[in-house]
Amino acid sequence: MGLFLMVFLVGTSCKTYQKVDWIKPNLAVEERSKYFEPRQLSRISEGDDLFVLTKDSVSYDITYSEVRNDSIQGLFTQKNNKRLRVPIETGVPISEINMIKVKKLNKGATLLTVISVPLVLWLWSKTITFDVGFSGI
Repeated sequence: MGLFLMVFLVGTSCKTYQKVDWIKPNLAVEERSKYFEPRQLSRISEGDDLFVLTKDSVSYDITYSEVRNDSIQGLFTQKNNKRLRVPIETGVPISEINMIKVKKLNKGATLLTVISVPLVLWLWSKTITFDVGFSGI
């Protein structure tokens, strides 16, 4: 059980969605934007996993491939947090995008998980007492 928990936590915390302007190399605070700007497309690469939120609040999980005909093209795997049975190769018009986040390695979460999970398991093992002795006749 403990090993499963450790593998699960490390596997889920290592990568998180980050706003495009916050990914390395970071932009200066005054240059960052809370919402999507077309210049942000130069900061993502083919194969990046994206979370795209449109102006009408529809969300997509996309594996990015390219920008073509004023839309972001890629393999769509989820729409509104529901996994598509068959991923679709299509696009979202740039004019309809409200926000883009990129899934990247989160070093802080990874380090915290790698340190805290063994520590918690060790502390948990110290609280368990084993009474294996024979209580006499």
